Amino acid sequence: MKIEELWREVERLGRELEALRHELMALRKNLPADIPIKNVLKERGLKVFRQNPAEKLLLPSEISPGMKTRFYELLKRYSFRLFLRDMTKKGEGFQIGDLVRYVSPEVADQYIQFLLSAGSIEEKGKGAFRIRNSSVVSFGPTLEWFVAEMFKREFASPAIYGVHFKNTKSGGDFDVIARWGRRLVYVEVKSSPPKGIELNEVSAFFSRIDDLIPDIALFFNDTQLRMKDKLVVLFQEELEKRYGPEADQTHPVMRLVDELFHIHHRNFIVNSRKDVVLNFGTCLNHFLRERV
Repeated sequence: MKIEELWREVERLGRELEALRHELMALRKNLPADIPIKNVLKERGLKVFRQNPAEKLLLPSEISPGMKTRFYELLKRYSFRLFLRDMTKKGEGFQIGDLVRYVSPEVADQYIQFLLSAGSIEEKGKGAFRIRNSSVVSFGPTLEWFVAEMFKREFASPAIYGVHFKNTKSGGDFDVIARWGRRLVYVEVKSSPPKGIELNEVSAFFSRIDDLIPDIALFFNDTQLRMKDKLVVLFQEELEKRYGPEADQTHPVMRLVDELFHIHHRNFIVNSRKDVVLNFGTCLNHFLRERV
């Protein structure tokens, strides 16, 4: 794609996101009252057992509101998310040279200095560092926090992450749940590349949809790789298991735009190519246009 075409596409997505924000504002004005997420879940017979676990986040508990905002804004950068994913794999100790797979040494140093100022890491010795919170063993919980914050900050939607219910058939946890207007949104969050995702994880996604009965569900894989080669194939396989050999006709996985796909305009496969906020906005906008 030529640079001129790329910029036109970015501008188009920006206009769609802005239109979505206006639609959300109008929708919120017509709501009779602010409905807490727990009330929406209670209507479905679900009681929250645990939510928003902070013990495994890269953000320290004492982080200031201003620093939290800076952390969130940096997490919008794909390179920063990849940097953190690599960093959490290093365990007890790492140096800048260990984290230059996706960024330059200069950018890695900038990220290290920010994380030091945020209190996420500390110096272990000359040129060596470690994560302060020893409970952090994966980037996944921090990515879930980011997606929940994105719904709050970009889509005016209350959101919770790391949600556990009692007595659900699917078991496990629900990564992110948001109340978007009067609708319930569920997001499954995957930080690993597509090759690390297996069929049982896609099966669990649909089983959790059966438990939660959301209005819209998104399977978010934080990658800029193609979805068609692995994830779409897994979805097609799972849909055939659930709906039979005619699933490719009754429940087709359709391309929305670029590497975004949908099933019946309400279940989406989302990746990070171009911009993660715009990608989510494109899916939400599509849902409104096709299902309202």
